[in-house]
Amino acid sequence: MKTDTKSRIITVSIITFIITLAVAAAIITDMGVQKDLTYTDEELQKLYYEYGITENDLKFAKGELPNYLNDTVLVGNRVIVTEDGLPPENMELGVDYDLVLSEREMEDIIENARVDYIKKYGVDPANPKIDSVYGYLLPKAEAGRIMESASDMSY
Repeated sequence: MKTDTKSRIITVSIITFIITLAVAAAIITDMGVQKDLTYTDEELQKLYYEYGITENDLKFAKGELPNYLNDTVLVGNRVIVTEDGLPPENMELGVDYDLVLSEREMEDIIENARVDYIKKYGVDPANPKIDSVYGYLLPKAEAGRIMESASDMSY
């Protein structure tokens, strides 16, 4: 029981880690496209202009922008998230955890951080505009088009 309760302490850290991994995986996933895919710098710039890709979109895709949860209580604190926001009876404030939140409070913090990040950087961390295909940072629509044509060729 104590082990199960202590595992709740790292729930938020795990959620943050999973979100970060999901974003990174979406950006750097090798999508099965032919390896001879090439783009010139001029072609990439044209695509970026056509799809409204900003410098910050590219920085986000490269991991050069901070994680959107960095400035929240969810990072750097021992936080417990429970359904009702009440701490488990067998855990002590300051010893086992620093802060307890309800699931709704955690979701609100995440959503507010996302909105603030969009305002600050113009990038939605939950919906990046770019995918990486064999090292090329491409607009999602272009990446999708390539994948569609690649899957048509594989039949």
